[in-house]
Amino acid sequence: MNCLSGSGTCQAIAEQDLLVKRSRKQHYTFKQISRNVLERVTKRPPASLQQHQLHKHQQRNNRKDSRKLVTCQSTQLSGPGAWGEAGDRNVVLVADIGGTNCRFVLWRLDLQNENHERLFSKIYPTKDYITFEHALDDLASEPAFKKDTPGAAAFACAGPVLDNKCVMTNLEWVIDGASLTMKYGIRMAVLNDFEACGYGVPALQPDDLLVLNDVPARQKGPKGCMGPGTGLGQANLYWSENFGGYRVWPSEGAHASFAPRGWKQRALQTHVERQLGYCEVEHVCCGSGLQRIYEFLQTDEHCARPGLDLTMQKPAAEISKTAIDNSDQLAVEAVDLFLALIGAEAGHMGLRSLASGGIYICGGIMPKLLEKIKLGGVLDSYLHEKSRFNKLLKTFPLYVVLNEGLGLLGTREYAIRLVQTPDVCK
Repeated sequence: MNCLSGSGTCQAIAEQDLLVKRSRKQHYTFKQISRNVLERVTKRPPASLQQHQLHKHQQRNNRKDSRKLVTCQSTQLSGPGAWGEAGDRNVVLVADIGGTNCRFVLWRLDLQNENHERLFSKIYPTKDYITFEHALDDLASEPAFKKDTPGAAAFACAGPVLDNKCVMTNLEWVIDGASLTMKYGIRMAVLNDFEACGYGVPALQPDDLLVLNDVPARQKGPKGCMGPGTGLGQANLYWSENFGGYRVWPSEGAHASFAPRGWKQRALQTHVERQLGYCEVEHVCCGSGLQRIYEFLQTDEHCARPGLDLTMQKPAAEISKTAIDNSDQLAVEAVDLFLALIGAEAGHMGLRSLASGGIYICGGIMPKLLEKIKLGGVLDSYLHEKSRFNKLLKTFPLYVVLNEGLGLLGTREYAIRLVQTPDVCK
């Protein structure tokens, strides 16, 4: 049995095996044996677990002690309802909260003409604040904020969101929309960062898009949004009459198993499985995925690629750059394969949701590869000529989003919903 040293649970399991053997002579029931073992486990917690928890607690305290704290003009957090009394319904606060920075933007809304005005923007390093509330209070001390106090707020967070609450993935912050609403007196909503991108899709303008499959989008038809970047975000958009627009439903489809097409993609799948134990879509359809594809191509025989350096290590940004300027033929091949995989996954999204409203590919990587995208590799893989559903795929529009501020745009759109239809929002 492979158990951690000092584990009371593993010892209890061994004792259960012994008791089972004894029960054959003493006629104990399985329920009696289980109760006996449970009592032993609960009365004797594993020593290794206690040591691990104590170590984590000490580490957390050390980090807090060494952290530089930025103090507000006020030495205390804002009191309950402090903003609600002065909040302006025509002003909203939005934020993009990552593991490194928290970017706040204050907007004055023009709901009639949709000509919204940016009033204030500032980036706060997250390491300077113990909690999100401390960052909010520092923001509230800004003269621009005091002049135009918001009437609603929405925050896009890099982490899973459940019941309007996010426990940040790479940060010791818990952002709870309900608690913040009660504390500050205005409606506050917490969104997953890619959920925010989804809410930005309906607000995109024609100049924000590169059209790849130029067919009419069905009004109120389902839409899909995917974004290769550090990972591969995905979300589905479905029209809601009650909401008065598209509701966004985040997806973890990027963690589904990779479905290769052809011998080269199957060889790539095998390469990734040898590295990671399995191969999911995100493993080959994000920044590290591009690097993984490049390293896979380097495993080819030298005789098959004379004159090419098959040992050089390159980050994804360098692979993209040398593919665009054609200075590295291996990078060109890697990017072509990468874009083919992106197009295929976009097609899969289209079929899963019957995306007659279109599929939107966003993220920071795609705008840097426009010259390659325009050559048609993404569209060819999207339409998948050999598929029985090629005719259906041809009816789904396909776009590349050029606006790299899509997440903040979507967060603002959700904040507007908080003002207009608060009863149907989070």
